[in-house]
Amino acid sequence: MTTTMSFAEFTRGEYENRCERAWKFMREQSVDALLLTGDVNRRYFTGHRTQFGVSYSRPMFAVLPYGKHPIALVSESEGYTARDVCWIGDIRTWFGFADDALPVLADILKELKLDRSRIGVDYGSEMRLGMPVPSFKTLETLVPRVKFVDGSDPIWATRMLKSNAEIDYVRQACTANENGFRHGWKVAQPGMTERELHRHLSIAMLEGGADRVLFLPINSGEGNYFKVAMEPTQRKLQEGDMIWCDAGVTVRGYWSDYNRVAAVGRASEDQRSAYRNIWDITRACIEAVKPGIPLSTISDIAKNAFRGPGRIGHGSGLDITEPPSIRSEDETIIEQGMVLHVEPRVVLPFGCFQVEEVIAVTKNGYEFLSTPAPQDLPVTGQM
Repeated sequence: MTTTMSFAEFTRGEYENRCERAWKFMREQSVDALLLTGDVNRRYFTGHRTQFGVSYSRPMFAVLPYGKHPIALVSESEGYTARDVCWIGDIRTWFGFADDALPVLADILKELKLDRSRIGVDYGSEMRLGMPVPSFKTLETLVPRVKFVDGSDPIWATRMLKSNAEIDYVRQACTANENGFRHGWKVAQPGMTERELHRHLSIAMLEGGADRVLFLPINSGEGNYFKVAMEPTQRKLQEGDMIWCDAGVTVRGYWSDYNRVAAVGRASEDQRSAYRNIWDITRACIEAVKPGIPLSTISDIAKNAFRGPGRIGHGSGLDITEPPSIRSEDETIIEQGMVLHVEPRVVLPFGCFQVEEVIAVTKNGYEFLSTPAPQDLPVTGQM
């Protein structure tokens, strides 16, 4: 059976390359297959994308056997969509509700002669099992001789290095991000509420090419600068406030995720100095990035500059935060194809100061995917 791939996000060759890399890491860890329960991992290996992930009533799966292409198992209503977007030919469907999928999944494992094998599941580090725990325990009873193990290591090892096509989606998402910030700092003024600013930012990001605006916390004003994941409120901006805003938009599922800050109407010398200091530290961290060195080297630059947190950044892709982590304890070697977010931050009584940048690691160094933050503190209404 073949699929038309009418609305595929990548070429067949790209998906095949992902499988081949995953097989390599599976072999190294003696994993016979991967059971993919999460929407993002299923999408990564099969191309299946859906908005039905907002509901937990009908879990969907994919099985990636060693040396074979994946099989997708989706609800019957999703079968039509899956055949248009997936690159694989083997798309199974099930009819019913909740655990009605489990016997079908167990039969697939038996058909593939995996019922006495070692199967990695996406429930490890920085992942979440995409089905209720009682349902997973039911699956274990249906294939009692399968040894289910943590499959996050081979999955992350595969996903950590991005293709040029993946990096281009991240770049497009960052462009949409920047469109929002550029517009937001133009219109933000004393008397505007955080929620009003949030709407301006969101609309501009969508108009700038974002498929979705999924993460947009804002804080402003004395006493609020430590609240770095807070929903925007009805608080009115005041002259001299600092605005801190992080933003995560997606293009074809790939995240932007970088923040910007601005002073409302006017900026004090202390605010300008703190901003320039964090800009210098961030740029020093970025300029040290190159293949072959451990990530801890980057973190130590910020750690030596100020008493900041040990983790100053992360990877991203189909998830807003992915391995690796830029922290002193992470000895992961930087490689070409990684997407890194560098984001040291300092919070002071007069503002939260951070200029997160998104970069892709190249053969000899890095390239910016985000539009680099200006050296001087932006002031709203003066852009």
